[in-house]
Amino acid sequence: MDFILYFCSMKKAIYEFNFFYSFLLPGVNYATRCHYRHIDVRGTERLPQDGPYILAPCHQSALMDPLVVLQALGGPIVFLARADIFAKPAARAALTFLRIMPAYRIRDGRDQLGRNAETFGKSVEVLTHGVPLCLMAEGTHNDRHQLRPLVKGMFRIAGEAWKAINGVGESAPEFDFEGSKPLYIVPVGLDYDEYEQPYSSVAMTVGTPIDVRPFMQDFLANEPVALNHMRDALTKGLKSVMHHVGSMDRYDSEYAYCHLRTQEVVQRLGLPDSVSGRSVARRFVSSQLAHMDEAQRQQCYDEGDAFAADCRRRRVPLWFASRRWTLKKGVLTLAAEVLLLIVVWPMLPWWLLANPVVYLPTLLVVKKWIKDPQFRSSIDYGLRMLLTALYLIGLFVGCCIASGLFYALLMVLLGLLSARLTPLLYALTRDAIYALIDKGTCKSA
Repeated sequence: MDFILYFCSMKKAIYEFNFFYSFLLPGVNYATRCHYRHIDVRGTERLPQDGPYILAPCHQSALMDPLVVLQALGGPIVFLARADIFAKPAARAALTFLRIMPAYRIRDGRDQLGRNAETFGKSVEVLTHGVPLCLMAEGTHNDRHQLRPLVKGMFRIAGEAWKAINGVGESAPEFDFEGSKPLYIVPVGLDYDEYEQPYSSVAMTVGTPIDVRPFMQDFLANEPVALNHMRDALTKGLKSVMHHVGSMDRYDSEYAYCHLRTQEVVQRLGLPDSVSGRSVARRFVSSQLAHMDEAQRQQCYDEGDAFAADCRRRRVPLWFASRRWTLKKGVLTLAAEVLLLIVVWPMLPWWLLANPVVYLPTLLVVKKWIKDPQFRSSIDYGLRMLLTALYLIGLFVGCCIASGLFYALLMVLLGLLSARLTPLLYALTRDAIYALIDKGTCKSA
Protein backbone atom coordinates (compact mmCIF):
# COMPACT_ATOMS: atom_id res chain seq x y z
CA MET A 1 0.00 0.00 0.00
CA ASP A 2 2.82 2.40 0.90
CA PHE A 3 4.50 1.62 -2.42
CA ILE A 4 1.29 2.39 -4.36
CA LEU A 5 0.85 5.72 -2.59
CA TYR A 6 4.48 6.55 -3.14
CA PHE A 7 4.22 5.71 -6.82
CA CYS A 8 1.03 7.78 -7.20
CA SER A 9 2.30 10.86 -5.39
CA MET A 10 6.08 11.12 -5.26
CA LYS A 11 7.21 10.51 -8.82
CA LYS A 12 6.13 13.97 -9.93
CA ALA A 13 6.27 17.43 -8.44
CA ILE A 14 3.28 18.04 -6.22
CA TYR A 15 1.80 20.62 -8.60
CA GLU A 16 2.11 18.51 -11.75
CA PHE A 17 -0.75 16.65 -13.41
CA ASN A 18 -1.43 13.32 -11.73
CA PHE A 19 -3.85 10.93 -13.42
CA PHE A 20 -4.80 9.12 -10.21
CA TYR A 21 -5.45 12.40 -8.38
CA SER A 22 -7.54 13.71 -11.29
CA PHE A 23 -9.48 10.45 -11.33
CA LEU A 24 -10.30 10.57 -7.61
CA LEU A 25 -10.91 14.32 -7.29
CA PRO A 26 -14.50 14.28 -8.66
CA GLY A 27 -15.39 11.57 -6.13
CA VAL A 28 -13.93 13.56 -3.22
CA ASN A 29 -15.73 16.72 -4.37
CA TYR A 30 -19.00 14.79 -4.73
CA ALA A 31 -18.59 13.41 -1.20
CA THR A 32 -18.08 16.97 0.09
CA ARG A 33 -21.20 18.11 -1.75
CA CYS A 34 -23.14 15.22 -0.21
CA HIS A 35 -21.86 16.09 3.27
CA TYR A 36 -23.68 19.44 3.19
CA ARG A 37 -27.17 20.53 2.40
CA HIS A 38 -25.89 23.61 0.55
CA ILE A 39 -22.45 24.95 -0.30
CA ASP A 40 -23.16 28.52 -1.39
CA VAL A 41 -20.16 30.07 -3.15
CA ARG A 42 -19.90 33.77 -3.99
CA GLY A 43 -17.18 35.95 -5.49
CA THR A 44 -15.27 33.45 -7.64
CA GLU A 45 -15.23 36.04 -10.42
CA ARG A 46 -12.73 37.97 -8.26
CA LEU A 47 -10.06 35.28 -8.55
CA PRO A 48 -7.03 36.77 -10.33
CA GLN A 49 -6.53 35.95 -13.99
CA ASP A 50 -3.24 37.80 -14.52
CA GLY A 51 -1.01 36.12 -11.97
CA PRO A 52 -0.64 33.32 -9.38
CA TYR A 53 -2.33 33.60 -6.02
CA ILE A 54 -2.45 32.27 -2.47
CA LEU A 55 -5.88 31.39 -1.13
CA ALA A 56 -6.17 32.42 2.52
CA PRO A 57 -9.39 31.09 4.12
CA CYS A 58 -10.35 31.68 7.72
CA HIS A 59 -10.06 28.42 9.66
CA GLN A 60 -13.48 27.41 10.99
CA SER A 61 -13.87 23.64 10.74
CA ALA A 62 -10.63 21.65 10.68
CA LEU A 63 -10.24 19.50 7.53
CA MET A 64 -13.62 20.52 6.12
CA ASP A 65 -12.33 24.02 5.29
CA PRO A 66 -9.87 22.89 2.58
CA LEU A 67 -12.41 20.33 1.32
CA VAL A 68 -15.04 23.05 0.89
CA VAL A 69 -12.51 25.29 -0.91
CA LEU A 70 -11.47 22.40 -3.17
CA GLN A 71 -15.08 21.50 -3.98
CA ALA A 72 -15.97 25.11 -4.71
CA LEU A 73 -12.96 25.97 -6.88
CA GLY A 74 -11.89 22.60 -8.28
CA GLY A 75 -8.27 21.71 -8.93
CA PRO A 76 -5.44 21.86 -9.02
CA ILE A 77 -4.83 23.47 -5.62
CA VAL A 78 -1.90 22.67 -3.34
CA PHE A 79 -2.55 22.93 0.41
CA LEU A 80 -0.41 23.35 3.51
CA ALA A 81 -1.50 21.56 6.69
CA ARG A 82 -0.19 21.02 10.23
CA ALA A 83 2.86 18.80 10.22
CA ASP A 84 1.82 16.37 12.97
CA ILE A 85 -0.66 14.60 10.67
CA PHE A 86 2.30 13.64 8.42
CA ALA A 87 4.01 11.63 11.16
CA LYS A 88 3.41 8.16 9.69
CA PRO A 89 4.94 7.31 6.30
CA ALA A 90 1.64 6.05 4.88
CA ALA A 91 -0.16 9.22 6.00
CA ARG A 92 2.62 11.37 4.54
CA ALA A 93 2.43 9.57 1.19
CA ALA A 94 -1.39 9.78 1.12
CA LEU A 95 -1.41 13.49 2.01
CA THR A 96 1.26 14.25 -0.58
CA PHE A 97 -0.86 12.39 -3.13
CA LEU A 98 -3.73 14.71 -2.14
CA ARG A 99 -1.43 17.70 -2.79
CA ILE A 100 -0.96 18.63 0.85
CA MET A 101 2.42 19.69 2.27
CA PRO A 102 3.45 19.93 5.95
CA ALA A 103 3.84 23.23 7.78
CA TYR A 104 5.78 23.03 11.03
CA ARG A 105 4.82 25.08 14.07
CA ILE A 106 6.54 25.88 17.36
CA ARG A 107 4.44 23.20 19.07
CA ASP A 108 6.08 20.61 16.79
CA GLY A 109 9.42 21.50 18.39
CA ARG A 110 11.90 24.25 17.66
CA ASP A 111 14.20 21.73 15.99
CA GLN A 112 11.44 21.01 13.45
CA LEU A 113 10.96 24.63 12.36
CA GLY A 114 14.00 24.41 10.12
CA ARG A 115 12.14 21.86 7.99
CA ASN A 116 9.78 24.65 6.89
CA ALA A 117 12.52 25.84 4.54
CA GLU A 118 11.85 22.82 2.31
CA THR A 119 8.09 23.39 2.42
CA PHE A 120 8.47 27.11 1.71
CA GLY A 121 10.75 26.33 -1.22
CA LYS A 122 8.21 23.92 -2.69
CA SER A 123 5.45 26.47 -2.08
CA VAL A 124 7.36 29.07 -4.07
CA GLU A 125 7.82 26.50 -6.83
CA VAL A 126 4.06 25.81 -6.85
CA LEU A 127 3.26 29.50 -7.29
CA THR A 128 5.90 30.10 -9.94
CA HIS A 129 4.22 27.38 -12.00
CA GLY A 130 0.88 29.19 -11.74
CA VAL A 131 -0.83 26.70 -9.39
CA PRO A 132 -2.89 28.17 -6.51
CA LEU A 133 -1.55 27.60 -3.01
CA CYS A 134 -3.98 27.43 -0.08
CA LEU A 135 -2.97 28.18 3.51
CA MET A 136 -5.37 28.49 6.41
CA ALA A 137 -4.78 32.11 7.40
CA GLU A 138 -4.94 31.58 11.16
CA GLY A 139 -2.85 28.41 11.28
CA THR A 140 -5.17 26.78 13.83
CA HIS A 141 -8.90 26.24 13.67
CA ASN A 142 -11.34 28.05 15.90
CA ASP A 143 -14.75 27.04 17.25
CA ARG A 144 -15.92 30.65 17.23
CA HIS A 145 -16.91 33.04 14.48
CA GLN A 146 -13.89 35.17 15.23
CA LEU A 147 -10.71 35.82 13.31
CA ARG A 148 -7.62 34.73 15.21
CA PRO A 149 -4.15 36.30 14.76
CA LEU A 150 -2.76 35.42 11.32
CA VAL A 151 0.41 33.40 10.80
CA LYS A 152 3.19 35.18 8.91
CA GLY A 153 4.44 32.19 6.93
CA MET A 154 2.17 32.84 3.97
CA PHE A 155 3.43 36.42 3.62
CA ARG A 156 7.03 35.25 3.58
CA ILE A 157 6.09 32.68 0.92
CA ALA A 158 4.32 35.42 -1.06
CA GLY A 159 7.38 37.65 -0.95
CA GLU A 160 9.80 34.90 -1.97
CA ALA A 161 7.48 33.72 -4.75
CA TRP A 162 7.16 37.27 -6.12
CA LYS A 163 10.95 37.56 -6.16
CA ALA A 164 11.27 34.24 -7.99
CA ILE A 165 8.61 35.17 -10.56
CA ASN A 166 10.29 38.49 -11.31
CA GLY A 167 13.91 37.39 -10.98
CA VAL A 168 14.60 39.85 -8.18
CA GLY A 169 17.61 39.46 -5.90
CA GLU A 170 17.97 40.44 -2.27
CA SER A 171 17.83 44.15 -3.10
CA ALA A 172 16.56 46.02 -6.12
CA PRO A 173 16.47 49.77 -5.42
CA GLU A 174 15.92 50.66 -9.08
CA PHE A 175 13.39 47.94 -9.79
CA ASP A 176 10.00 48.85 -11.33
CA PHE A 177 7.75 47.32 -8.66
CA GLU A 178 4.46 48.54 -10.14
CA GLY A 179 5.36 47.19 -13.59
CA SER A 180 6.44 43.79 -12.28
CA LYS A 181 4.50 40.56 -12.62
CA PRO A 182 1.77 40.38 -9.95
CA LEU A 183 1.12 37.86 -7.21
CA TYR A 184 -1.97 37.97 -5.00
CA ILE A 185 -3.24 36.85 -1.61
CA VAL A 186 -6.98 36.14 -1.78
CA PRO A 187 -9.05 36.32 1.43
CA VAL A 188 -11.72 33.62 1.63
CA GLY A 189 -14.53 33.74 4.20
CA LEU A 190 -16.23 30.57 5.44
CA ASP A 191 -19.41 30.64 7.50
CA TYR A 192 -21.07 27.42 8.65
CA ASP A 193 -24.69 27.33 9.81
CA GLU A 194 -23.62 24.65 12.28
CA TYR A 195 -20.25 22.96 12.80
CA GLU A 196 -21.25 19.47 13.95
CA GLN A 197 -24.83 19.04 12.77
CA PRO A 198 -24.91 16.60 9.82
CA TYR A 199 -26.15 18.01 6.51
CA SER A 200 -25.83 21.66 7.54
CA SER A 201 -24.96 24.48 5.10
CA VAL A 202 -21.87 26.57 4.49
CA ALA A 203 -21.27 29.91 2.77
CA MET A 204 -17.95 30.61 1.07
CA THR A 205 -17.12 34.14 -0.07
CA VAL A 206 -14.06 35.05 -2.13
CA GLY A 207 -12.84 38.52 -1.23
CA THR A 208 -10.92 41.19 -3.12
CA PRO A 209 -7.40 39.93 -3.99
CA ILE A 210 -4.50 41.71 -2.31
CA ASP A 211 -1.72 42.56 -4.77
CA VAL A 212 1.59 42.05 -2.96
CA ARG A 213 3.59 44.40 -5.24
CA PRO A 214 2.99 47.53 -3.08
CA PHE A 215 4.62 45.68 -0.16
CA MET A 216 7.67 44.34 -1.99
CA GLN A 217 9.98 47.34 -1.68
CA ASP A 218 9.58 47.12 2.09
CA PHE A 219 9.95 43.34 1.89
CA LEU A 220 13.38 43.72 0.35
CA ALA A 221 14.47 46.51 2.69
CA ASN A 222 12.83 45.52 5.98
CA GLU A 223 11.04 42.18 5.81
CA PRO A 224 9.32 42.24 9.27
CA VAL A 225 7.69 45.59 8.48
CA ALA A 226 6.38 44.30 5.13
CA LEU A 227 5.05 41.11 6.75
CA ASN A 228 3.12 43.17 9.29
CA HIS A 229 1.63 45.39 6.58
CA MET A 230 0.54 42.35 4.54
CA ARG A 231 -0.93 40.76 7.65
CA ASP A 232 -2.93 43.92 8.39
CA ALA A 233 -4.24 44.03 4.81
CA LEU A 234 -5.32 40.38 4.91
CA THR A 235 -6.91 40.81 8.34
CA LYS A 236 -9.05 43.62 6.95
CA GLY A 237 -9.87 41.58 3.84
CA LEU A 238 -10.93 38.53 5.81
CA LYS A 239 -13.14 40.49 8.19
CA SER A 240 -15.01 41.82 5.14
CA VAL A 241 -15.96 38.31 3.93
CA MET A 242 -16.48 36.37 7.17
CA HIS A 243 -18.63 36.83 10.23
CA HIS A 244 -16.20 38.23 12.77
CA VAL A 245 -17.78 38.66 16.19
CA GLY A 246 -15.96 41.64 17.66
CA SER A 247 -16.69 41.11 21.36
CA MET A 248 -14.30 38.84 23.26
CA ASP A 249 -15.95 38.85 26.68
CA ARG A 250 -19.56 38.78 25.41
CA TYR A 251 -19.13 36.65 22.31
CA ASP A 252 -22.26 34.55 22.92
CA SER A 253 -24.37 37.67 23.45
CA GLU A 254 -23.23 39.30 20.19
CA TYR A 255 -23.55 36.07 18.22
CA ALA A 256 -27.13 35.60 19.45
CA TYR A 257 -27.99 39.24 18.72
CA CYS A 258 -26.76 38.81 15.14
CA HIS A 259 -29.18 35.91 14.70
CA LEU A 260 -31.96 37.92 16.30
CA ARG A 261 -31.53 40.66 13.70
CA THR A 262 -30.82 38.39 10.70
CA GLN A 263 -34.26 38.33 9.06
CA GLU A 264 -34.81 42.05 9.59
CA VAL A 265 -31.51 42.83 7.83
CA VAL A 266 -32.12 40.25 5.08
CA GLN A 267 -35.40 41.94 4.21
CA ARG A 268 -34.07 45.49 4.58
CA LEU A 269 -31.07 44.85 2.31
CA GLY A 270 -33.02 42.70 -0.12
CA LEU A 271 -30.80 39.66 0.49
CA PRO A 272 -31.81 36.10 -0.35
CA ASP A 273 -32.85 33.96 2.62
CA SER A 274 -29.95 31.61 1.92
CA VAL A 275 -26.88 30.63 3.91
CA SER A 276 -24.91 33.36 2.09
CA GLY A 277 -27.61 35.99 2.56
CA ARG A 278 -27.88 35.26 6.26
CA SER A 279 -24.09 35.35 6.59
CA VAL A 280 -24.00 38.82 4.99
CA ALA A 281 -26.76 39.95 7.35
CA ARG A 282 -24.86 38.77 10.43
CA ARG A 283 -21.72 40.52 9.22
CA PHE A 284 -23.75 43.70 8.77
CA VAL A 285 -25.11 43.50 12.33
CA SER A 286 -21.63 42.96 13.80
CA SER A 287 -20.33 45.97 11.86
CA GLN A 288 -23.19 48.05 13.26
CA LEU A 289 -22.33 46.96 16.81
CA ALA A 290 -18.72 48.00 16.29
CA HIS A 291 -19.83 51.60 15.65
CA MET A 292 -22.22 51.88 18.60
CA ASP A 293 -21.38 53.53 21.89
CA GLU A 294 -20.91 51.29 24.92
CA ALA A 295 -24.41 51.77 26.35
CA GLN A 296 -26.14 50.91 23.05
CA ARG A 297 -23.90 47.90 22.56
CA GLN A 298 -24.62 46.56 26.04
CA GLN A 299 -28.35 46.90 25.41
CA CYS A 300 -27.99 44.86 22.21
CA TYR A 301 -25.98 42.22 24.07
CA ASP A 302 -28.76 41.95 26.65
CA GLU A 303 -31.29 41.50 23.85
CA GLY A 304 -29.07 38.78 22.40
CA ASP A 305 -28.94 36.99 25.76
CA ALA A 306 -32.75 37.15 26.06
CA PHE A 307 -33.13 35.81 22.50
CA ALA A 308 -30.73 32.92 23.20
CA ALA A 309 -32.60 32.06 26.40
CA ASP A 310 -35.89 32.15 24.49
CA CYS A 311 -34.48 29.80 21.84
CA ARG A 312 -33.38 27.37 24.55
CA ARG A 313 -36.87 27.51 26.04
CA ARG A 314 -38.41 26.86 22.62
CA ARG A 315 -35.80 24.12 22.01
CA VAL A 316 -34.63 25.48 18.67
CA PRO A 317 -31.01 26.35 17.76
CA LEU A 318 -29.95 29.87 16.86
CA TRP A 319 -29.15 28.98 13.26
CA PHE A 320 -32.74 27.82 12.77
CA ALA A 321 -34.27 30.71 14.70
CA SER A 322 -32.73 33.17 12.24
CA ARG A 323 -34.50 31.55 9.28
CA ARG A 324 -37.89 32.30 7.76
CA TRP A 325 -39.76 29.19 8.83
CA THR A 326 -43.37 29.18 10.01
CA LEU A 327 -45.68 26.53 11.42
CA LYS A 328 -47.59 26.44 8.12
CA LYS A 329 -44.43 25.88 6.13
CA GLY A 330 -43.36 23.10 8.48
CA VAL A 331 -46.72 21.31 8.19
CA LEU A 332 -46.76 21.61 4.39
CA THR A 333 -43.18 20.34 4.15
CA LEU A 334 -43.91 17.24 6.24
CA ALA A 335 -47.15 16.63 4.32
CA ALA A 336 -45.25 16.82 1.01
CA GLU A 337 -42.64 14.37 2.29
CA VAL A 338 -45.30 11.92 3.45
CA LEU A 339 -46.97 12.16 0.02
CA LEU A 340 -43.60 11.54 -1.64
CA LEU A 341 -43.03 8.53 0.61
CA ILE A 342 -46.42 7.08 -0.40
CA VAL A 343 -45.67 7.58 -4.10
CA VAL A 344 -42.21 5.98 -3.98
CA TRP A 345 -43.11 3.30 -1.41
CA PRO A 346 -42.68 0.38 -3.87
CA MET A 347 -39.17 1.68 -4.63
CA LEU A 348 -38.22 2.32 -1.00
CA PRO A 349 -36.52 -1.07 -0.35
CA TRP A 350 -34.30 -0.55 -3.39
CA TRP A 351 -33.57 3.04 -2.35
CA LEU A 352 -32.51 1.90 1.12
CA LEU A 353 -30.49 -0.98 -0.28
CA ALA A 354 -28.67 1.34 -2.71
CA ASN A 355 -26.96 3.33 0.05
CA PRO A 356 -27.92 2.79 3.70
CA VAL A 357 -24.74 4.50 4.93
CA VAL A 358 -26.23 7.98 4.51
CA TYR A 359 -28.89 7.12 7.11
CA LEU A 360 -26.43 5.94 9.76
CA PRO A 361 -25.92 8.29 12.75
CA THR A 362 -22.14 8.07 12.43
CA LEU A 363 -21.67 11.41 14.17
CA LEU A 364 -22.86 9.85 17.44
CA VAL A 365 -19.98 7.38 17.24
CA VAL A 366 -17.51 10.10 16.28
CA LYS A 367 -18.49 12.19 19.33
CA LYS A 368 -17.29 9.36 21.56
CA TRP A 369 -13.96 9.14 19.75
CA ILE A 370 -13.06 12.77 19.10
CA LYS A 371 -12.74 15.27 21.94
CA ASP A 372 -12.11 18.31 19.71
CA PRO A 373 -15.55 19.38 18.38
CA GLN A 374 -13.91 21.03 15.36
CA PHE A 375 -12.60 17.69 14.11
CA ARG A 376 -15.84 15.75 14.52
CA SER A 377 -17.39 16.85 11.23
CA SER A 378 -14.13 16.05 9.41
CA ILE A 379 -13.89 12.54 10.88
CA ASP A 380 -17.59 11.96 10.24
CA TYR A 381 -17.06 13.01 6.62
CA GLY A 382 -14.13 10.62 6.20
CA LEU A 383 -15.99 7.77 7.88
CA ARG A 384 -19.08 8.22 5.72
CA MET A 385 -17.02 8.50 2.54
CA LEU A 386 -15.04 5.35 3.34
CA LEU A 387 -18.10 3.29 4.32
CA THR A 388 -20.03 4.51 1.27
CA ALA A 389 -17.17 3.62 -1.09
CA LEU A 390 -16.78 0.15 0.43
CA TYR A 391 -20.52 -0.47 0.40
CA LEU A 392 -20.98 0.64 -3.22
CA ILE A 393 -18.05 -1.50 -4.35
CA GLY A 394 -19.56 -4.50 -2.55
CA LEU A 395 -23.00 -3.70 -3.96
CA PHE A 396 -21.57 -3.49 -7.48
CA VAL A 397 -19.79 -6.82 -7.21
CA GLY A 398 -22.82 -8.52 -5.65
CA CYS A 399 -25.22 -7.19 -8.28
CA CYS A 400 -22.83 -8.16 -11.07
CA ILE A 401 -22.81 -11.75 -9.82
CA ALA A 402 -26.55 -11.90 -9.14
CA SER A 403 -28.09 -9.80 -11.92
CA GLY A 404 -25.43 -8.64 -14.36
CA LEU A 405 -23.49 -5.49 -15.15
CA PHE A 406 -26.46 -3.32 -16.15
CA TYR A 407 -28.27 -3.75 -12.83
CA ALA A 408 -25.01 -3.33 -10.92
CA LEU A 409 -24.40 0.03 -12.58
CA LEU A 410 -28.02 1.03 -12.00
CA MET A 411 -27.76 0.28 -8.27
CA VAL A 412 -24.51 2.22 -7.94
CA LEU A 413 -26.05 5.23 -9.69
CA LEU A 414 -29.06 4.96 -7.36
CA GLY A 415 -26.65 4.86 -4.42
CA LEU A 416 -24.89 8.03 -5.57
CA LEU A 417 -28.25 9.73 -6.07
CA SER A 418 -29.32 8.67 -2.58
CA ALA A 419 -26.12 10.15 -1.13
CA ARG A 420 -26.92 13.51 -2.70
CA LEU A 421 -30.69 13.70 -2.09
CA THR A 422 -30.62 12.41 1.48
CA PRO A 423 -28.98 15.59 2.90
CA LEU A 424 -31.72 17.68 1.29
CA LEU A 425 -34.55 15.48 2.57
CA TYR A 426 -32.97 15.13 6.00
CA ALA A 427 -32.48 18.90 6.34
CA LEU A 428 -36.02 19.66 5.19
CA THR A 429 -37.45 17.15 7.67
CA ARG A 430 -35.29 18.51 10.49
CA ASP A 431 -36.33 22.11 9.76
CA ALA A 432 -40.00 21.16 9.55
CA ILE A 433 -39.81 19.37 12.90
CA TYR A 434 -38.12 22.40 14.46
CA ALA A 435 -40.94 24.55 13.08
CA LEU A 436 -43.53 22.25 14.67
CA ILE A 437 -41.67 22.23 17.99
CA ASP A 438 -41.46 25.99 17.84
CA LYS A 439 -45.20 26.21 17.11
CA GLY A 440 -44.65 28.94 14.58
CA THR A 441 -43.11 31.37 17.05
CA CYS A 442 -39.63 31.23 15.50
CA LYS A 443 -39.39 34.76 14.12
CA SER A 444 -36.59 37.27 14.39
CA ALA A 445 -37.71 40.48 16.04
